[in-house]
Amino acid sequence: MTRILFGVAGTALVAATSLALAQNPAQIVPTGSEATVPTAAPAATPATAAPAAAPAVPAAGAAPAVAPAKADAAAPAAVGAMSADSKANGTEATPGEVGKFVDADGNPIYHKNDDGTFDYYTWRGYKKYSANCFQCHGPDGLGSSFAPNLTEQLQHLNYYDFTGIVVNGQQNKWHPVNSIMPAWGEDVNVMCFLDSIYVYLRGRTDGAIPRGEPKKPGINKEAQAAENSCLGF
Repeated sequence: MTRILFGVAGTALVAATSLALAQNPAQIVPTGSEATVPTAAPAATPATAAPAAAPAVPAAGAAPAVAPAKADAAAPAAVGAMSADSKANGTEATPGEVGKFVDADGNPIYHKNDDGTFDYYTWRGYKKYSANCFQCHGPDGLGSSFAPNLTEQLQHLNYYDFTGIVVNGQQNKWHPVNSIMPAWGEDVNVMCFLDSIYVYLRGRTDGAIPRGEPKKPGINKEAQAAENSCLGF
C-alpha cells in the first residue's frame, strides 16, 4: 500500500515538473539561490549611412560650371562697351582747365586717383545727375520705361552730340509714345554742371565707375570756383 502511494506521488511530481517546463522555458532556480536575469539580445546595429558621393569629375575637355554672378560690382553697361569718345580717343586722362581732366581730343573724362577715389568732376557729376536726370533716366544712368539708358546712348553719342541734346532737347522717337527730352539750355543748375554730368556718364558707359555714389574726393578749389562763377555767386 505504501509503495502504491509513493508511486502515485512520484508520478504526480513528474507531471507537475513537466507542466512547469512547458509553461516557462527559463532556468529553474532552487529556492534560496539568486536568479540569473536572462541576457537580452543585443540591439541591431543601425545601418551605416552610405558616404556622400564624391563630386563628379568633369570629363576631359568639358567646360567648367559658371559660378553665380556676385551682386553688383562695377556693373558696366555691357561687356566690352565703351563710350563713343573713349573708342575714338582712348581713356588716358590728362589735367585740363579748372581742375578738369581731358582725353586726347580735349573732351572731359573721368580720372581715378591713387587712393581709389575718382576726380571731383566725376563725384560732382553723380550728384547733379541724381538731382536733375535721375527722375527720368533712372539710377546710375540705366534708363526707365520712358527715357533711354544713357550708358547705351553714349556708346553712339560723343561729347558734342550729348551737349546738343541736353541744351536743345529732342523727341525720343525710339519710344512708342514719342516721349520728349526737354531743353535744359537755360537752366543753370544743369548747364553749370554739364561737363560733370557727362564725365560721370562716360565713366559709367566705359564700366569704369561702379553703381552708386563714388567716394567723395578731396576739395577741388578750381572746380568749385568755376561752379560758383557760373551760378552767379
